[in-house]
Amino acid sequence: MLTVPRRIFLYWLLLLVPTLGVGGGAILLLRREQARLVERGAYADEARRAAIAARARLIAENVELLVGDVQTGLLDTLAAEPAAGFDVFAEEWEKTNPLVRTVFRTTADGRMLRPDARTASEDARGFLRRFAREFGQRPPWSTAAVAQVEAEQKLASAQVKDEAARQDVSKNVAQVQSARRGVQELFKNSSNTYAQADVPPAPAPASAASEADARVASSRILADAASTRRGQGGAAPDARQSATAGSGFSGPSRAERQAAAPAAAPVVNRARETTPDRRGWMPVATEGRLQLLGWVQPGGSGEVRGVELQLAELVRRLGGALPAEVAGGEGFALRDDRGRILHQSWVVPKSGEPTLRVPLALALLPGWDVVAFATAPGASAGESATGFFGAGVLLLGILVAAILAGGSLLLRQARRSEEEAAQKTSFVANVSHEFKTPLTTIRLYAELLEQGRVRDAAQGGEYLRTIGRETQRLARLVNNALDFSRLEQGRKKYAREEIDLAAELARLLDTHAPRLAEAGMTLQREWPLTAVKITTDRDALEQIVLNLIDNACKYAASGGEVTVAIVPGASGGAAVRVADRGPGVPAAHHERIFEKFHRVDEALTAEKTGTGLGLSIARQLARGLGGELHYAPRAGGGAEFIVELP
Repeated sequence: MLTVPRRIFLYWLLLLVPTLGVGGGAILLLRREQARLVERGAYADEARRAAIAARARLIAENVELLVGDVQTGLLDTLAAEPAAGFDVFAEEWEKTNPLVRTVFRTTADGRMLRPDARTASEDARGFLRRFAREFGQRPPWSTAAVAQVEAEQKLASAQVKDEAARQDVSKNVAQVQSARRGVQELFKNSSNTYAQADVPPAPAPASAASEADARVASSRILADAASTRRGQGGAAPDARQSATAGSGFSGPSRAERQAAAPAAAPVVNRARETTPDRRGWMPVATEGRLQLLGWVQPGGSGEVRGVELQLAELVRRLGGALPAEVAGGEGFALRDDRGRILHQSWVVPKSGEPTLRVPLALALLPGWDVVAFATAPGASAGESATGFFGAGVLLLGILVAAILAGGSLLLRQARRSEEEAAQKTSFVANVSHEFKTPLTTIRLYAELLEQGRVRDAAQGGEYLRTIGRETQRLARLVNNALDFSRLEQGRKKYAREEIDLAAELARLLDTHAPRLAEAGMTLQREWPLTAVKITTDRDALEQIVLNLIDNACKYAASGGEVTVAIVPGASGGAAVRVADRGPGVPAAHHERIFEKFHRVDEALTAEKTGTGLGLSIARQLARGLGGELHYAPRAGGGAEFIVELP
């Protein structure tokens, strides 16, 4: 049969091993789930990065399409305007079109025809100062200048970091612009055919002067019409919509201006020139700022027309290319060649490297780019996975701790139950032995008296006194057993009455004085001569004092002294002190001696028989009376038990 320690160890193994196994398996599952969350977060971050890149490329495409439409519309308007009255048209165009800063006209070798430095306005003179060097050394429409610009753009394109994104944008923009040019050309051909079939020719002007007068009148009508439309229409039209109209925010079309002129030149239907127009745009950095200069040479003629783009007005319209709403944690911005943010969508950090950069076409806006900002890839997924694993481990730790704590409590309770069972078994054996001893003595002396085996009357009296003492001992054992049973079941009843504590103690000690004398102990009484009135249960008080005296007779007989005193209580009432000069109680057992079945494990107590219930019953009775029983070492050696009574 297994001993108690081995059984407890086996119970612990049966509880600990499965718990640790379940905990280890749960941690492995949490690790796998954490890895899955991290992987899924990485996929989500990759998809998010791809979506951000696609949005950035789309924004770059929209910006380039807007700029391309504006540039194409402006150059188409310049190419379509007749040579006669061009200066009047240019002056009106500069006033009515917010995208036009300056319109110029030069010869093929770069000699400036318009504006004239002698009669030009302050803005025109500023234009001449800005571009005098470019026109004087090598005009931008010369073959060498065009080749040099193309070479510089190719070299700069090869140095762009995000070349893949740039190629995607260029390819998409080229396809869209090609399709749009095809549709626009189709509409132009249709309108020309319609004009040739249905519009009758206007009468020819009388002279060149009359034609010039008609141009001036037409220009005035254009200005009035543009002012009227701006007053009625409110906000400026969208850049891409106006650009596709062919005029680039230029007001009425050429057909409208000719119809508005009272003496316009006759419409002459001629076959299109076989020589195509030469045209282009040149970005120029002057005075630390980017300037866009467009030029067109209609039909390969000697005269060159050009326009300086109002870049600030163009930038204002480019804000429509950015999305109005974006996902949380994302931001897009349009930056110029200096890195300044011109337009931004949602929240863009003031500092920090962008997540993605898509440069714009060097032929349109060199050095400009579209940038995207986003939170660090993988940060949110990693943090969420770590938080999930930490929370799972915490909950698992709480579960394992709860299982171990519950198991520990159950094992502790089982151990206490085993100990109590062993103590009760020992109690039954001790009680049986305690009952047997006085019964055997009573039976022995009773048989001696019955058989007349007595030498004299003195011996007979001694036998009778012995029988009386053993009977009292048996009564105390029975009372202790009954009190223990009633106290354990909570059925102990108290009959409280007012008594004289000093008189009751004197009667009790007188009865048990011979027993103390037989044990070799002297009895000392210390209490006042006057009556000490208290309200308590007479039998319970007697049981408490008898248990304390019996304890002194068993374990403190070597001291030869027992003192019973009555002192005032700490909180009113009275206190009974029972003191001896025995070996005392070790410090570790000051409170444990009041536990059920507890006995101090020393040779002195091992030699004495007993049930281990006397002090426990005495404390429970004292508390039942509303008082307390506690132990204190006696000054000079010995033990002292104090019963406080209310």
